[in-house]
Amino acid sequence: MTAHGQAAISLDEFDQSTMMKQILQLVEASKETGKKQTHFAFDELGTSREAIFIITLLRIKGYTVDLGNSEIIVKEEK
Repeated sequence: MTAHGQAAISLDEFDQSTMMKQILQLVEASKETGKKQTHFAFDELGTSREAIFIITLLRIKGYTVDLGNSEIIVKEEK
C-alpha cells in the first residue's frame, strides 16, 4: 500500500508523531507479553483523520488491523 501526494506527506509526518509512537509501543509491549492482538477503542485514536492514519500506517508496517464495533484490533505482523 502506498500513499500519494499530500496524503503521503501527511502520513510521513504523522508516522513521526507522539501518538503513533505510543500506539506502536503499546503493540510491541503487548507482543512482548505474549498477546497476539492489541485492542484500541476508537476514542483512544483521536479524530477520525488520526484513526485513519493510524490504521493505514499499521497496515503499511505489516500489521493486520480489524475493525470492531467500537475498536480496532491490531494483530501480529503478517
